[in-house]
Amino acid sequence: MGTRQPAEEGKLLVLAAAPELLRDPVTPLLDAVPARTVWVSELPGDGTRLKLVANSWVGTIAAATAQAITLAQGLGLDPQVFLNTVKGGAVDSPYLLIKGKAMIAGLFPPAFALDGAVKDTGLIAAAMRETGTDATLMDGVAQQFRKAADCGHGGEDMAAVIRAFRH
Repeated sequence: MGTRQPAEEGKLLVLAAAPELLRDPVTPLLDAVPARTVWVSELPGDGTRLKLVANSWVGTIAAATAQAITLAQGLGLDPQVFLNTVKGGAVDSPYLLIKGKAMIAGLFPPAFALDGAVKDTGLIAAAMRETGTDATLMDGVAQQFRKAADCGHGGEDMAAVIRAFRH
């Protein structure tokens, strides 16, 4: 897990799954790549499944941030005041602040492209339906990513989802 910058800095997170007996032989290889490896379980595929779970959170946070910033602007408020208000509080996160600043500035150099977010949110929503999980929220998030990509912003960073909230 991670984008270009964490990869360049050697700060990726590997989500791995394998039987206990197979872990020791691959550990030296895994130790050379990421900042950290999380052994999810012994079942192959569980690392990928956990990545879907984590990306569901990432996509939702990006879309929610875009919505809040657009609402602040629509109400005539400085959206930076919103970011300053949550900073350091219980709902603060570095990701919120990074994406929020990009959204306010309108600068979207790709760390993780909007097209990738469209793909991932579609996979996440499908997985939710397969497991009997209500996908209403993820369907809405996916729709907003798709809307922004369909307007020609697919190669920009996923923070460009803010364009879907602007009419």
